[in-house]
Amino acid sequence: MPTGRKATTVVWISAAVLLVGTVLGTVAVALIRANSQQAVAASSTLAAVTPTPVEATTPPAALTVPPLRRLTPPDAVVILSHAAGIGATGRLSAMTGVRTVAVVSRGVVRVGGTRLHVLGVPLSTVRGFTPSLTASSTPLWQSIARGELTVAYAHSRRLRHRLGATLAARGARGRTGRLRIGAFATIGLPGAQALLSASAGATLGFAPAREVLISAPKLSVTTLRDDVRTALGPKATVEITRVAPVNQSLSSSYALSTIPPTYLALYRRAAVTCPGLPWTVLAAVGTVETGNGRDVHRSVAGAEGPMQFLPSTWAVWGYDADGDGKADINDPVDAVFSAARYLCAAGAGRGGQSLDDAIYAYNHAWWYVREVVLIANQYA
Repeated sequence: MPTGRKATTVVWISAAVLLVGTVLGTVAVALIRANSQQAVAASSTLAAVTPTPVEATTPPAALTVPPLRRLTPPDAVVILSHAAGIGATGRLSAMTGVRTVAVVSRGVVRVGGTRLHVLGVPLSTVRGFTPSLTASSTPLWQSIARGELTVAYAHSRRLRHRLGATLAARGARGRTGRLRIGAFATIGLPGAQALLSASAGATLGFAPAREVLISAPKLSVTTLRDDVRTALGPKATVEITRVAPVNQSLSSSYALSTIPPTYLALYRRAAVTCPGLPWTVLAAVGTVETGNGRDVHRSVAGAEGPMQFLPSTWAVWGYDADGDGKADINDPVDAVFSAARYLCAAGAGRGGQSLDDAIYAYNHAWWYVREVVLIANQYA
């Protein structure tokens, strides 16, 4: 994870979190605690230095899964009262401006004392709809292909000590089975608290083809709605999920009085690079980490610079934002822009649960998420 900051407000911590994630092939291990963020990477590859998603240790044999071809953030989610027909979804896919269509099932699963709204997904199309950090993790998608459950960070609290465990699961219409908790990750799809393969979902009684994800970034909202109803029927419920513009100029008197002007301008500039990411969230991360550069230090876990990146993570996400030919972990411009880049890859621009999950991806602790959100609200 980017940060190795140790908690200063331990009363906010209800329980220590210990997750151990192993990435196959490069064997990278992330040791994650709520009161002391630590990560040890054994490779310079993307999967190795990225702490999200967190996969279970010693997983079964790897499977071949479709490669990630491109990211296709959802512009709309369509809910249907009946199964989507192949002909209807084919017509939708063929419409001008529609980039990708994925048909998924949805169901409710109770596992390990946690009730989850789960998507049953086809691996060939849904992978690109998730945030970059999740989409790029081949071990995670191999886990889903094996029929294992990936749970969103925001809904993993009661399962956090069960990573890698196989638990009894109850699905729709009294269907039962056993599910291995394969990974915790950012999912970034509206209403989705966990992911399963479509076949595993069918075993647990999911209603097939009741939801459609659409990527059509160049279509207007009106045209997109009209196209969906033309193809899928007038009763289709269309939820627009396209990232809404953020007014980066708004700030409270508290923000103006407590954030150094150079950092304030920097947060605003960097946030613009991630559509949907409020500058206040980026500023709150910088405030919690080093007081906006006032207390730059090397943490006990080895994190450095004003945004407290681990060098191993910086090797992947560090960005030469000031154009001096070097991505410098201690340079405020490079560090802030790199933090925006990392948060964006974790889905921060999608808002809601995805924003919370992205902050959690930055530092695996819920007290940290609460602190960042609280400060961000004070800055707005």
